[in-house]
Amino acid sequence: MRNLSLLKSIALASSVCLAGSNAFAGAQPILWSALRPAHQSNQAALAFSGKTVSRSLGETLAWSEERPVQLTGFILPIDREGDLVYAFMLVPWAGACSHTAAPPPNQLVHVVPQVPFRISKIYETVTVTGSLQAGLEKVQLFIMDGVRVLDYGYSMGRAGVEKAADTTDPELRSVSPLAIRPRGL
Repeated sequence: MRNLSLLKSIALASSVCLAGSNAFAGAQPILWSALRPAHQSNQAALAFSGKTVSRSLGETLAWSEERPVQLTGFILPIDREGDLVYAFMLVPWAGACSHTAAPPPNQLVHVVPQVPFRISKIYETVTVTGSLQAGLEKVQLFIMDGVRVLDYGYSMGRAGVEKAADTTDPELRSVSPLAIRPRGL
């Protein structure tokens, strides 16, 4: 436990030096649909419909470019201490993985921020900036009803993270007590 705290302190100190760099200049905004093959349907709509989605469909990764991108989604902390988040899953709808089924791997992004992100609420809407790396991996997530293992298809290390101001992605969804609706930040 002490080693983990030491590593987090080192990461925080070194990331402050990197935060001022302009490594993400010219990052292109992308939509969640860019992460899956064109023939695959909107996974969020299927998850909310109650229909079963084949996991193998979500293992086809469509993004392979190495240029910096921006992607807006909801933050689901994996590694946090108080309100500082050191690693998280970026998901296309609020409630994913804890209140609804997990999205398929090609709709989950494992993010490690350049600088620990100060979260104000679970499922906060954020925009991440960096290079997406494709590759199927697993991560453990501790949620209220126990441990869940998630398969994810993309990762983004040393990412820029900021609270989202707006989005044009029609697949970004928010859950309300009345209905599931597109997110109009």
